[in-house]
Amino acid sequence: MTNSKVVVVTGANSGIGAAIANHFSENGDRVISLDLKSDSTSLKAGITSIYCDVTEESSTSGAMNQVRSEFGLIDVLIANAGVVPAWQSTEEIDISDFERVVRINLLGSVITLKGATRHLRAPGSKIVMTGSINSWKGDPNIASYVASKHGIAGLVKSAAMDLGKRGIRVNAVAPGAVLTDALHRRVLARNDNDAGKADAYLKELAITTTALGRIATIADVVNTVDFLASDKSDAITGQLIHVDGGVL
Repeated sequence: MTNSKVVVVTGANSGIGAAIANHFSENGDRVISLDLKSDSTSLKAGITSIYCDVTEESSTSGAMNQVRSEFGLIDVLIANAGVVPAWQSTEEIDISDFERVVRINLLGSVITLKGATRHLRAPGSKIVMTGSINSWKGDPNIASYVASKHGIAGLVKSAAMDLGKRGIRVNAVAPGAVLTDALHRRVLARNDNDAGKADAYLKELAITTTALGRIATIADVVNTVDFLASDKSDAITGQLIHVDGGVL
């Protein structure tokens, strides 16, 4: 596998992160999952799991050092770790929870980027961060998430300007609602755990908010990450690529 890449994915033990990690592994790349969990039934055999708390600089730098020692320079870094909080109105914002969300979603991405930078192949490596539709759009119920993901958009632009001098590209995917198990659980909870109401809500959401009349799938997100991590996007950096079915 002389053409295989070293691919590091944070938050890879479930959901979209696991799908991204599995995709690159299936392509023959050497994939390393950095996550709070040391193992996962969602990941395919052959993927290496290393414990990493992206909110702690020592933990993250230690994990990156281990990757470098065992696998060499990093070709692709996917900064995906993040959380979605429960709904809160502005007057009900829990400050400690707000800090938690920003620390994981935004500061965790900063710490990941800082810890990985000296281990990136230069020129030629690619960084893809997980932003959101809420990197450019507000939401009345999850201000902490919106603030953290707006920060990702700024981080991508700034890092792209700096690391571009070394031939390293930095971009982000910005999914809207994505049909994941986590989304189904949240929608069920917001609809009194009534499956019929939840399905109706998702159909209405797709019809009324997207140009394509459908909600994005995990495969849609993975395919976009694959494109940004490939040589096919070599002239693209500092961008937030929307994967949302056309929320305009």
